[in-house]
Amino acid sequence: MSRYKDGDYIYLVWEDVGTPDAFFIKGHVSHKDGIEKLIGECAIDSEDEVGEANHCYARWSMEPREDGNGHILKTYKSTGRGRFKVTEFGVGIFAKTKENEE
Repeated sequence: MSRYKDGDYIYLVWEDVGTPDAFFIKGHVSHKDGIEKLIGECAIDSEDEVGEANHCYARWSMEPREDGNGHILKTYKSTGRGRFKVTEFGVGIFAKTKENEE
């Protein structure tokens, strides 16, 4: 598992899914900076493809799959052991909008 630095796009492989549920950037970045990073990494073409930036925490986890164990990025609302800051940009029904922000 490679180490990501704050501001890095976390590239995830979404198996059996045509469109990912979300895109992630390590660290808490602004919505504007996150969109620029996602466009620069060719993850998205425009801001309209994702929701508002959601600052949360994540942890790498191992989960069994048919072909062995795989790394899964799990997200959480608060800090905890082994968790690190991430900025999440949801897609489709997982997109956070200004109206449903907490």
